[in-house]
Amino acid sequence: MKNQVPFSPPLRPLLRHLLLPAMVVCLQTSPALAHKSIAQTVLERAVTLQAESQPIKAILSQLTKQTKIHFVYSQQLVGADRKVSVRVQNAPLATVLDEIFAPLKIEYEINHDRVVLRLPTNSNSANDSWGSSLAPQAVPVTGKVVDAKGTGLPGVTVLVKGTTNGTSTGADGNFTIQAPENSVLVFSFVGYTRQELPVTSATTSLTVTLVESAQGLNDVVVIGYGTARKSDLTGAVASVNSAQLTQVATSDPVQALQGRVAGVEVTSNSGQPGSGTRIRVRGVGTINNSDPLYVVDGIQTSDIGFLLPTDIESTEILKDASATAIYGSRGANGVVLITTKHGKAGATQFNLFGYTGFQQIRNTLPLTNAAQYSTLVLEAFANAGKALPDYAPQLQNAIATNAEGIDYQKLVTQKGLITNYSLSASGGTEQNRYLVSGSYFQQNGIIQNSGFKKFVLRVNDDVVLTKRIKAGVAAIFTNNNQTGSGDGQGGSQPYTILQYAQQKNPVLDPFGPNGTYNDDVITRNALNVPRLLDEQQYNKLQNNNLFTSSYVDVSLFKGLSFRSTFGINYFNNHPKVYQPQYYIGPVDQRAQSALVETRNENVSWVWSNYFNYNKTFGDNSNLSFTLGQEAQRGYGNGISITAYNVPLDATLQYASASRSSNNVVRSSQYDGSLSSYFGRANYNFRDRYLLTATLRFDQTSKFLGPVRTGTFPSVGAAWNISNESFLKDVSYLSVLKLRASYGQVGNQNAAPNYGYASVARNNQTYVFNNLPAPGLAISQINNPDLKWETAITTDVGLDAEFFNNKLTFTADYFERRTQDMIALLPVPDYVGQAPASANVGSLRNRGLELALNYRNAIGKLQYNVGVNFTKINNVVTSLGGGNAIASGNVLPQIGNTTLTDVGREVAFFYGLQAQGVFHNQSEIDAYKNAAGGLVQPGAHPGDVRYQDTNGDGQITASDNTYLGSATPSFSYGASLNLNYSGFDFKVLLYGVQGAEAINGAAFNLSKSADFVGVWSNFYASRLDRWTPSNPNSDQPRVTSNDTNGNDRFSSRYVENASYLRARNMELGYTLPQVLLGKVQVKGARVFASVDNVFTITKYTGYDPEISTVANYNNPLSYGVDYGNYPQARTYRLGFNVQF
Repeated sequence: MKNQVPFSPPLRPLLRHLLLPAMVVCLQTSPALAHKSIAQTVLERAVTLQAESQPIKAILSQLTKQTKIHFVYSQQLVGADRKVSVRVQNAPLATVLDEIFAPLKIEYEINHDRVVLRLPTNSNSANDSWGSSLAPQAVPVTGKVVDAKGTGLPGVTVLVKGTTNGTSTGADGNFTIQAPENSVLVFSFVGYTRQELPVTSATTSLTVTLVESAQGLNDVVVIGYGTARKSDLTGAVASVNSAQLTQVATSDPVQALQGRVAGVEVTSNSGQPGSGTRIRVRGVGTINNSDPLYVVDGIQTSDIGFLLPTDIESTEILKDASATAIYGSRGANGVVLITTKHGKAGATQFNLFGYTGFQQIRNTLPLTNAAQYSTLVLEAFANAGKALPDYAPQLQNAIATNAEGIDYQKLVTQKGLITNYSLSASGGTEQNRYLVSGSYFQQNGIIQNSGFKKFVLRVNDDVVLTKRIKAGVAAIFTNNNQTGSGDGQGGSQPYTILQYAQQKNPVLDPFGPNGTYNDDVITRNALNVPRLLDEQQYNKLQNNNLFTSSYVDVSLFKGLSFRSTFGINYFNNHPKVYQPQYYIGPVDQRAQSALVETRNENVSWVWSNYFNYNKTFGDNSNLSFTLGQEAQRGYGNGISITAYNVPLDATLQYASASRSSNNVVRSSQYDGSLSSYFGRANYNFRDRYLLTATLRFDQTSKFLGPVRTGTFPSVGAAWNISNESFLKDVSYLSVLKLRASYGQVGNQNAAPNYGYASVARNNQTYVFNNLPAPGLAISQINNPDLKWETAITTDVGLDAEFFNNKLTFTADYFERRTQDMIALLPVPDYVGQAPASANVGSLRNRGLELALNYRNAIGKLQYNVGVNFTKINNVVTSLGGGNAIASGNVLPQIGNTTLTDVGREVAFFYGLQAQGVFHNQSEIDAYKNAAGGLVQPGAHPGDVRYQDTNGDGQITASDNTYLGSATPSFSYGASLNLNYSGFDFKVLLYGVQGAEAINGAAFNLSKSADFVGVWSNFYASRLDRWTPSNPNSDQPRVTSNDTNGNDRFSSRYVENASYLRARNMELGYTLPQVLLGKVQVKGARVFASVDNVFTITKYTGYDPEISTVANYNNPLSYGVDYGNYPQARTYRLGFNVQF
């Protein structure tokens, strides 16, 4: 029998993938850094020109008047009488100079307050085409340059490529030029995309159409295994650029997407530094894993936490089946495509980006002070008819002195420093481009002993090996270190430090007379918050990630190319938590300390090989297709030890220091693979009628037999209506396109690893000969027919642009039906096993997405306004005849608070419906059942009245009913960008409407009975409780002997969680060149920014943006607020410098 080889990460190939690009980059950057660039500092002073067919010398004169910069030049050299047109608003001077002189091969350099125009240092005017007697025979070429509507463009520069021979178009767009045979004419105009056309002996007349370079449907976007023009898309694809991602202070690229894209919901799991983010594309698609697939530079991954927003060039979100079916069994929940920044040809350019600032808690809960708290406690004992506690004198003294007491929320919170710095160097030639960058992010939490540090090192190199072969390698190394403040202290209550602070008795001082901890029986150990902070300080998580990718592109012949990509993702993490001994009471205690330490390692690789073909047939049609194969594999293992009775000593916090013989060791291991074939065909007829068909075959190791193979097809069509002849004369319409798609994709991640297998537990005890014997028992039966979930998606969309792309509009209506949803299928009780996983459920999402953007200028003021809107209706349509799923969040001392059932959305809140309070005994007596008895016989005036939902005359769990859910009716985002004379101002808003949340803090802080009042504080709203002198209050009375069940989970704790949040406001200033003097700086911008500026909401907890403390990726666990770590308000000052 062959020995089992222990798992070890493939360090040698991993190091090879990291060191190879690093060595290449180092070798090529060394001479680049040493070489003095010819290029001089770029002028950044803003200018505004509206020059139509004016001589170059006249335009230079106008620039001098505006900028006070003088130009030195030879009129013959620059062709001073040559007429050009320039139309710019508040543009850098460099933009105008480059547009005029780059086509003429004329460079400029700065000498104090002068700009000197000259030929390149390697030029020889005697050899220019206009002075060479050996020049090829010139051909007279006439023509016209028009825009997309056929209107002539005046002032377009027409230049023979590689020479200074050129002209410009007249008022009607016509031109005439002498061009040598086999030369190339270059047409360029500010605001339009540059175009090149060849000249042959047969060339006599040309009509050239220039396209505006402004963003619009002609932008190229990344799609699965390729790129495409937006105008050619039949699917729903949204884009976010790098500038938008860096506007918010975060280390998480996903969080930076919040409010940017219609149909994409982004929710922070917690304000804990380094905490993750939940993202849902077009709602919750399953009761299982609803996470989208991420693809970074062509390599698929389940997470992008190894990136920083500053690393990303662009992000595309694929939303419908036409766009996602190419990813088959991993595309059901949407696909997020990430393109990282790569080097650009040219001299080495450095970019330094950074900011520093501080964070603070935005608001605290309104709690009672010592005097108010004491009043409520003594009243509760009096209402219960109980003797006063032995600490009553302290309470009475607090009332007599009107004491404020201890503000524990203030005690545990702090202002936290936040910094982020990123430095990159990029450059190279057209044959070899490189980039090296290093980034450091640090965030100290607003709760003591919490923080996060992230270091990212990136290198990439793109090389043209031959005329037909290109290749590239890249590596990203990330190190994360997170320090927590104790998210869950064990025992029966998963409280955090902040939750303990909320509930802490404000009367008693946590410190003794000598500065020691107060060991009063009421406050010692876990309830002594400062002591808990000190003893719980070791709660750390460290992880390392190495992500590598490489590719080879081969141009086989015209129109056909082959691309092979290979990527490895290595990840390890090391959580370590020390849990001190504590005692709250018989229900919640830890008899001995514990140290929990875990080590996990995971490796995955993806290898893709595919052909891309593109062929144009005449002037009417274009056909392209993608055909490929892909293989993936992931494997890993983990080991964890829980060591008990470990001393409270920083130097001894190791498992080996345990003084217990009951330590627990656990381990895990997995190995999975996926093999795929895929294809996509696109047909474009006259840029009017578009058709896309996609097909993918997947075979996964997650399932058995025939069901492990899946087929995922889709089809999409689009009609570019604006290209029809009957709309040609509609001048205000730039683009109008109607889209439709239908297809199915899968979700293999809905099933756990080895979910098809039987599960055995090893803690079963049997009896033989009257003696116990350990053994195994099957706890869950197998299901060999378990397979992936399937999502069938229909989408109808409209894309429109008006007024030369100034106004853009996108609308999508979609339906996604999830079939074969994995749920637990009940088994008969006599089987004695847990329910088995089976494909028995179904779910439906229907929704509407709208996005509108408008950009324009008023004089020097340029502005851009964008809004988006999303409405999704989520309904469970089947659970296979099984029972409703009562799970999800569990509030301490309550139990389950969510239910998933047919006909409702996933994880709605389920409990008793409160109907205010009984204001007097007459109301209690009048609330009778059919037999004449009291519905709530234990009630007293001031107690909560509950609805008898089922009408059986008593209040029980059978009266639980629908109380709302965390699923919003709709969500929306808005952005505003202003630019004026170098200043810029940005605002980002995000909101949801119609969402509810369970305020767990309100439950803990609003108890009216058995509230463990010796330590638990109150919401300040409890001061308005029912009393005989305040009989009309809807706040229940306080009592320490509840006979009515006032604290049962009910609608009292479900609140409106709708909100509108100013996510970010930023003011920036781009420094003009005159302020930079002789410093060799290409550009510089400084900014001041505030995140989470304000929130408009009726929610009374810390934050209406709620995920949950634990298991936040489980759709059954949304919407319960334990008083979690809130998001902070952040103030930053930053800069961005290029040199």
